[in-house]
Amino acid sequence: MKRIATVLLVVAVVIAGWFLYSRSPERVATVPEGYQLATVERGPIEAAVSASGSIKAARSQALTFALTGTVAEVLVSDGAEVSRGQALARLDTTDLELNLKQAQAALEISEAQLERAQSTPTEQEIAAARAAVEAARASLAELQRGPSEREIELARLAIDQAKNSLWAAQGNRDAIKGNPLSSGGSADSAEAQVLNAELAVRQAEISYAQLLEPPSSAQILQAQMQVAQAESTLATLLSTPRAADVAVAEAQVAQARVGVEVAMNNLTRAVLRAPFSGYVSSIDLNPGDTVAPGTPVATLVERGSYDIVVAIDETEIGLVAPGQEAAVTLDAYPDATLRGRIAQVDLVGTLTQGIVTYDVTVTLEPTDLDLRPMMTAAVDIVVDRKEDALLVPARALLRDRQGYYVEELRNGAPARVPVVTGLASSQYTDVVEGLEEGQEIIVGRPRGNAFGGGVVVGGG
Repeated sequence: MKRIATVLLVVAVVIAGWFLYSRSPERVATVPEGYQLATVERGPIEAAVSASGSIKAARSQALTFALTGTVAEVLVSDGAEVSRGQALARLDTTDLELNLKQAQAALEISEAQLERAQSTPTEQEIAAARAAVEAARASLAELQRGPSEREIELARLAIDQAKNSLWAAQGNRDAIKGNPLSSGGSADSAEAQVLNAELAVRQAEISYAQLLEPPSSAQILQAQMQVAQAESTLATLLSTPRAADVAVAEAQVAQARVGVEVAMNNLTRAVLRAPFSGYVSSIDLNPGDTVAPGTPVATLVERGSYDIVVAIDETEIGLVAPGQEAAVTLDAYPDATLRGRIAQVDLVGTLTQGIVTYDVTVTLEPTDLDLRPMMTAAVDIVVDRKEDALLVPARALLRDRQGYYVEELRNGAPARVPVVTGLASSQYTDVVEGLEEGQEIIVGRPRGNAFGGGVVVGGG
């Protein structure tokens, strides 16, 4: 029994000695001094294209008046926050208001003319028009028929009457002149009466001769025109309302309404309004200034929606496409990472000093940070992603004429391990062939080390 206890004690001592030997500093410290190792692990990796640019508002618009006019009032100043539709400035509208009144008056006249064109004539108007036709026809017929016997006889009697008056005047004159007691004035008056009587006889004879003359062609034509005019007036009344007249009047009303709309629209356009909500980055207006259509007078910037335009080299532009995600870091907020997405990739590049680049627009997602245009931004565009990658620190990856490789410690010395790489980020590279998960590789070497000779590729 004592012998068995002795054997067990020896065995325990041997086991304890082996445990202590295996855990001793000399046994554990198998990594030579100055070397740093890292374990190959699996995890996600993102390949990115990096560039830099500056923030700009996604929507910025130069504002102009649509009319020529004089500025009457400026309602905002630089930096003012405005909402969509808010008035920013006004023009003097005195002339525009007069134009509107004129257009409204023209519309009222056109509507009255339309109403008249649509109305029917009264019985009295038709009766008067018919009477006018009959009178014109009677005048023409009388002119064509010539004087009646009665008219001729009356004209002859008028001559006889004028001659009788002449004889009476002559007798009276002779009596006055033969009377020695008559004055010279009485004799002159009697002589004048004789002369007037002679003129009356001549006029009666001319009237009689004219009465016997046939009517001239001009007189007949004038009488015929009077008949035609009277008949046309009657026909117009009888055919009223006419479709053509109504159509013309309706067109005039429509035209007048357009004039009113134009005048009202001009009044509206005399006010400069914000087309969207944002802030006024600049406004160059003062009361009394004269503005012309199309001349920028203010700039409106939409707040909360920003883009970043970066230039991507032609060697990498093939990796970039709309919809890709991007991580954005601002110099103003170095501890914050913003998210964005590629909105546009220009199809035409720019050649600068022999280098071709393409502009890429990154739209930022909403953020609580106080972003402002012109802030400097670093952009990493995620062009590919692998969820289950075999990750090697970028500083462990080396390259020589034979290709990429990493190093591992074998018997205390670095050994070359060729690898085939996949995606790469600024910190890690995906190794698709040559390593296994959990394998330890060298990521740092002591200075002056004589082993190897490759150069580090990728970030540190």
